[in-house]
Amino acid sequence: MRVRDLGENGFIRRIRERFPNTAVTLGIGDDAAIVGIGPGNSIVYCSDLLAENTHFLRDLHPPDSIGYKAVAVNVSDVGAMGGVPLYFTLSIALPGELDLSWADGFLEGIARACGEFQVSLVGGDSSSAERIFVDVSMIGRAETGKEVRRSGAKPGDGIYITGALGGSALGLEHLRSGDAKHASVQRHLYPSPRHRVGQAVASKAHAMIDISDGLSTDLGHIVEESKVSARIYKNRIPAAAGTTDVHVLHGGEEYELLIVAPDLPATIEGVPLTRIGEIIAATMEPQAFLIDGTLEVTLKPAGYEHFRG
Repeated sequence: MRVRDLGENGFIRRIRERFPNTAVTLGIGDDAAIVGIGPGNSIVYCSDLLAENTHFLRDLHPPDSIGYKAVAVNVSDVGAMGGVPLYFTLSIALPGELDLSWADGFLEGIARACGEFQVSLVGGDSSSAERIFVDVSMIGRAETGKEVRRSGAKPGDGIYITGALGGSALGLEHLRSGDAKHASVQRHLYPSPRHRVGQAVASKAHAMIDISDGLSTDLGHIVEESKVSARIYKNRIPAAAGTTDVHVLHGGEEYELLIVAPDLPATIEGVPLTRIGEIIAATMEPQAFLIDGTLEVTLKPAGYEHFRG
């Protein structure tokens, strides 16, 4: 059976039956969902688009990994604000001739993510297109006044990262070369957002961002928004096994957290944290510096940027 044979209404019914909403006031089936959050909380809202041939290749990436990642990247964004992810909507465009098994595999990945991250699908939209497009919009909550932004870094703060870097970029290379059994491939296909760490450090962090476009690029966002500079040390950055400097410094889709705070413990929620540098005053324009032995060089953003490639 193909998606065209099922039709839009049939496809929506398939989703509605798969994701019954018991945790919200009103879920899938009306013009909008109705959800409630407690007093003293702010809404944290984000959206992320995955486009075929840009974010994934249909013949290379398993459909369940695309569904899983579509949710995981939004969970990561909410966590980077110090928030708790709650509900999301799914908008998807599919070719009519697409085999229904692909769609079912995709929904399996969505369901896995719902279970792992304790979030609920509450609605969305569907359309036809020549290529696959997936957009997830997520709502979370954060304690009012304690949301963590990119703009709060101060001179003297430490720069911390969770986990190790470079594994996702290495995994993509192995996947493209046909070596799908390499351990790093799972890291690329099924990332582990650090949202619980984000929640745990929310009261201590001055600034935070998830590493989605590469350390060099995302650290650049912190220094630019905070109007400070940063100094990081190459030999302190934890690198995933088998990675190169390019993977570690510029590789995207890591979904580790980059946290700026005065002081943090070595482990939070079972996840290692490493202090890789410090925030310094910007003498001219905000920028990041990389210390490599006795050399200090400007770390220019070289991660992924849409429209530039």
